[in-house]
Amino acid sequence: MKKFILGAFALSMISACDARRTQPQPEDTVVKSDKKETGVIIYTSDLCSWCTSAKDILNEHKIAYREINVRGNKKMIDEMEAKTGKRTVPQIVINGEHIGSYLSLASESMSGDLDKRLGRDKKEA
Repeated sequence: MKKFILGAFALSMISACDARRTQPQPEDTVVKSDKKETGVIIYTSDLCSWCTSAKDILNEHKIAYREINVRGNKKMIDEMEAKTGKRTVPQIVINGEHIGSYLSLASESMSGDLDKRLGRDKKEA
């Protein structure tokens, strides 16, 4: 009986995931800020907790960024790989320079290097 219940649960989860894949996805989202444009691009995917955490860091620092959701979009995944050399999300690019993933962004944020990279004093953030 347990195998049947687990099997039914697994099938329902697969169906739910397939249903999400068929929904149209926005190509990208621009988050506005009152600060000047910084040239920050973050490649993300739906339901990615690391992506959400990376965006939280950018929002805490009031950094305007362009979010590109690559889920299910081979063209955008290929573009991300061409710019970053990676096929995983999130990937962060600042002023044309690949920073890395969430951990790299978090490290720069904690060390103060993120503000330096953006040419800002900590007081402005």
